Order: sequence, then structure tokens, then C-alpha cells
Amino acid sequence: MERKSKINHREKCEMKLKNSPYKNSLAGIFALLVLFVFAGCSQPEPNWLKGNLHTHTFWSDGDEFPESVAQWYKENGYDFLAFTDHNVILEGERWRNFPEDHATLHKYMETFGGDWVEMHSHDEEEGVQRVRLKTLEEFRTMYEEPGKFLLIMGNEISNPHAVHLLAFHQHEILPVSQGTVDEREKMIRETVENVKTYRKKTGINVHPALAHPNFMWAITAEMMLNVPELRYFEVFNGHPMVNNAGDENRADTDRIWDVVLANRLVTGEGELLYALATDDAHNYHGGGSGPGRGWVMVQSEELSPEAILDAIDKGDFYASTGVTLKNIQFNGKNLKVEIEPQEGVEFTTEFIGTMKGIDTTGTPTLDSEGNEIKNTTKTYSEEIGKVLATSQSLTPSYKFTGDELYVRVRITSSADHIDPNTGNILGKQKAWVQPKLQNQ
Repeated sequence: MERKSKINHREKCEMKLKNSPYKNSLAGIFALLVLFVFAGCSQPEPNWLKGNLHTHTFWSDGDEFPESVAQWYKENGYDFLAFTDHNVILEGERWRNFPEDHATLHKYMETFGGDWVEMHSHDEEEGVQRVRLKTLEEFRTMYEEPGKFLLIMGNEISNPHAVHLLAFHQHEILPVSQGTVDEREKMIRETVENVKTYRKKTGINVHPALAHPNFMWAITAEMMLNVPELRYFEVFNGHPMVNNAGDENRADTDRIWDVVLANRLVTGEGELLYALATDDAHNYHGGGSGPGRGWVMVQSEELSPEAILDAIDKGDFYASTGVTLKNIQFNGKNLKVEIEPQEGVEFTTEFIGTMKGIDTTGTPTLDSEGNEIKNTTKTYSEEIGKVLATSQSLTPSYKFTGDELYVRVRITSSADHIDPNTGNILGKQKAWVQPKLQNQ
């Protein structure tokens, strides 16, 4: 994947001047001013890094070895990848049993060779091979390249009853909170606190991200509101069972996002909520949840875990399932997005927000027969998360009036969102820009 940096952008401008026949004349000086002021050389183009922050391997419930997973993401244009197996980091000794005729094991041996693959026959089970899973430190140097590709240690902290949160750049396994189905909110809160303790102890700028809130309809907007320090969640998760789009009675993830944003900003309690798109990849051989479905684009001049986490902390990233942005500009009042054009493709940009003075209280959600649906996000005013403006331009913009609590951007492409592993159509390609506050 070709990336643009400050140095490359400046060098291009300087080369234009160097090759000018007027470089030593007054005309050359004037050309310099034009080049750097009017031709855009005064401001470098943003450097966007593409990454997936939710991935599984044989270390937990994935169906591929971590080396092969790293190879897939590197070969498919990603800049970084976080391994987030359930309640484990890729460290220490771990063995897994495979049938002797296991196709993935055979491919693994063919790809990496007998000197790399460490295995022996199972002592008690005939026809079974025990294979040692390689740690991240063992295979990191096979794929990492400074400034080109980075692997990050992560963990999906998987509490009972589908309360899952992601953490990144870890050096130890963080505690799993326990509780009943009615204690999901408590488990979110305890996990956020555990990551906070880890952050203070290590100095690593990591904040947990709530995974797939609609998986098993486990998490409601109200639970998130009651954990004000929760700063991130997945607006898109590539697993086919996570119900990103909600259903006829339950809120979709976009709706949950707006409910949390509006209520936090009205009450002044809680952090601004940012959104991720991720693969949640488990299946690398077709079907299920494969790689390449959702990712984040992080604006950072440096490819390192620290720089990526700092950019995410500041909200300098967007989520995507296929739409690419060249630039996001916000000066405290004017919000402008520049979309990377694609031949034959149209884009619809929605500026979504909630205005001040709107009633943000919710009422119980009822089914078609008027019965209350338990454990689901409440019903709120349609003025929450309202589309304030739309555009078909490649450079859509929005000017704050001063009455908005926040404004965020959702861009939908006319191009299909196609699973790169199965060819199935998953919907339309989208991108989500993080919420902005006037004079932020």
C-alpha cells in the first residue's frame, strides 16, 4: 500500500521548483509562493494508516495459524494488525491438537517448513498431532517492516454473556469480570476500570473498545451510558451474527451511537464516544467471519503502537468498509470531507447530529403487539441522530450553526461491500467520521 508522508509531499513540491527554469529569478520566487500557498504545498496531505483491531487465530477460536493471518493482512494492503484472541495474549507455551489430515496444518507445513513447525504425535490419541503455536515475538520479524507493517499485541477481554471489550498493546492478560446475565453493565464497568489500572501502571495509552453491542442483543445504549468512561465501540463488526443493522424492534449500532452521544453531551457526564469498524475475523477459509470486511484508517505520521493509540485517543481516525477519504478538515465550525473518487461510483454523505434542546429521555421499546422488549435499547426521539444535511459531492461540507450538540459523518457508496473471501455482498461500502463539537 502506498502511503503519503510529510517528507514525500514536501519533496514533490521542492522537485517542481528545482526543475523550474525560473528557479534563480524573481519569477522563481513568485513560483515558490504560488506553489506553497496556492498549490497546496504549504499543508501536507494526511498520512492514513490502514489497520484491523479485531482478529482471532488458533490461539483462541480462529481457524488459522497467526503467521498466516499476519501474512494475509500484509499482502492485502494493511499497515497494522492487532491480534485479539479471547482472554489470552500470544505469549508463553501453547499447544493445539490437529488431526493428521487437517488441511490447514498441511498448508502450514508446506508454507513454513518442518524446521519452523514444532509438533509431535499425541501420546493418547492415534492420528492426532500436537502443534506448538508460535508466539508473536517468534514470528514478528517475519512480517514487520519499519514504516510499512506493524503487528500489535491485543486481547478480547471476554466476560460472560457476550460482554466483550478489546484492549491493545498489552503485555499481560487482563482480568475477566464475572457476573450473571443481569450484570452485564457491571462487567463493562469493571473491565473499563481494569484497563484504566493497566494504563496507569504501564503508561500505555490504551482505552478499551466495546465489541459488537448487538451480538446476542447483549448490550444496550443505557448500559453504555452508565459507564461514562467507555470511549470506543464497534459501529461495524464483520461477524455475520452481530446484528449491526438491528431489527424491526431493536436499535442498530448507528442509533446506539447517537443515543449515547446525545445523552452524554446533554448531561455532561461521559466521554465523547468514538467508533471502530473491524473484521472480528475468525474464518480464513470461506464462510463465517473472514478478513477484509472492516477497518480503521488512522491519521499518523509514525507507524508504531504508541503513535496509533495516541491518534485514536484524539479521534484522528475514521471507520470504513470500503470508502476511502483523502482528508477530513475541521476548524471548530466548518467540517469538510474529501472522498477518494472511484470510477463509476457515487457517494452519499450524511451529516448526522442532534440539536440542543431535544428531549433525550427514552421510553421502553415495545414489540408489534405492544409488549415491552426486555434488555434492549429504549425508544428515543427521532430528533436524536437526525440527518442534518446530505451531499453527493466528493468534497461535502457542513457549517455549524451553534445549535448542534455534535455532528458526525456517514458516507455510503453505490459500490457493493463484497466479502473478499467468499464474494458475498454484505451491503454497500461505508465510512464513518468521528463526531465533532463546535469549537472543539
